[in-house]
Amino acid sequence: MSYAYLDKEGILHLHPLEREAQKHGKYVETNLEYDDSGFPIIGDEGVVYYPNEGTAYIKGNKAKGQSIAVPNVLKQLADKLK
Repeated sequence: MSYAYLDKEGILHLHPLEREAQKHGKYVETNLEYDDSGFPIIGDEGVVYYPNEGTAYIKGNKAKGQSIAVPNVLKQLADKLK
């Protein structure tokens, strides 16, 4: 169990503690797992997802990561946060 929220830059994060997610405004409960940086894990990779831009990256962020197609589960989760 974790809690999803968008940080001030609009990046999707997950946190195990509800009170920490609350600090960022709107949040939702999810069963997705997350990596050490709080990014959702899809397959075996942490995914940095920018919902406002409709882009997702593995192995880094938009400056250093590898662009991937946005997984539907992340789109659905972000839609709940808007």
